[in-house]
Amino acid sequence: MPEYLVEPFDTGPVGLKNMQAFINEKAAEGYELQQVIERSMCQWVLIFRRGADRA
Repeated sequence: MPEYLVEPFDTGPVGLKNMQAFINEKAAEGYELQQVIERSMCQWVLIFRRGADRA
């Protein structure tokens, strides 16, 4: 697995709840959220880093 992941994300009509589910999914894969960049009201870029305990 790569050390970093950069994922574009569109919250769409479901909103931030949907984003939280995506973050939880990535956490289950061993990634920690490092940074969130807002591109617009519904579009984000999420930057994840591979967790140190799973490297």
